[in-house]
Amino acid sequence: MNSLKAFALMAAWTTFIAVVLYSLGAHLHYRDAFWALGIAAVVLAAHMVNMLIYFKVAGNTPYKWFK
Repeated sequence: MNSLKAFALMAAWTTFIAVVLYSLGAHLHYRDAFWALGIAAVVLAAHMVNMLIYFKVAGNTPYKWFK
């Protein structure tokens, strides 16, 4: 059950990041080197936060779906 909570929080966080990037116009400027590096940094940070969320919520045994 903790895995499902983690997935829900990760989906909410990822959706938030996607909305922020879209509202800043990242989808229009991704070919510019400055924008591309910024977008890459934001996506990498979002992935790292997703991993943090998953392991904080799911605990030390995240891969044991059913006990």
